[in-house]
Amino acid sequence: MSKGMNNKIVIVGEGRVGKTSLILRCCKGEYSDNQESTINAFYLEKTIQVNDTENLNMYIWDTAGQERFKSITPMYYHDAVCAIIVYDITFKESFDKVKLWVTELTQILDTSKLIICIVGNKCDLENNRQISKQFAEEYSQSVGAHHFHTSAKNNRGVDELFQYIGQEIFKRKNTNVKKRRGPPIFEDKAQNQQNQRKPCC
Repeated sequence: MSKGMNNKIVIVGEGRVGKTSLILRCCKGEYSDNQESTINAFYLEKTIQVNDTENLNMYIWDTAGQERFKSITPMYYHDAVCAIIVYDITFKESFDKVKLWVTELTQILDTSKLIICIVGNKCDLENNRQISKQFAEEYSQSVGAHHFHTSAKNNRGVDELFQYIGQEIFKRKNTNVKKRRGPPIFEDKAQNQQNQRKPCC
């Protein structure tokens, strides 16, 4: 598996909701009010600390603006362990389209194994909110997703979002390793001692 496919996270959502801004804020600590729409597919790497001794590398993929042409290919989603669906809290139509993104994910990926996060971005514009927090959170729960509010501009909620994702990836990987190893085998010490005392014939 190539580097960018390991712990792969894909970000989807309508245009101009702040997907690229979230990636740049998360991975580079950067933000620009004049961020141009993405025209080339790319991913950036983010390393987080998951416990006192271990780090986790995540590779966060941008859509390259394909959503504008309804042309996101299945290969974009290939091997993703997490999908982030972003909407703009000041633009109701972007939230209405979240359902379509959820449907697309279920058609392409095994969502029983997929971490799904629905993210209301631009929460620095709270006075212009068109989607209530309660409504967004209830919908997210109904589709098995975790809901976050973020502001890429003010760096609010971004660290919490990706820390949660990293911890979930790490937890699920450890669970899978334990399942593959199977249950521990315990020796019967009393039986072993008895066998050792038996004389040889």
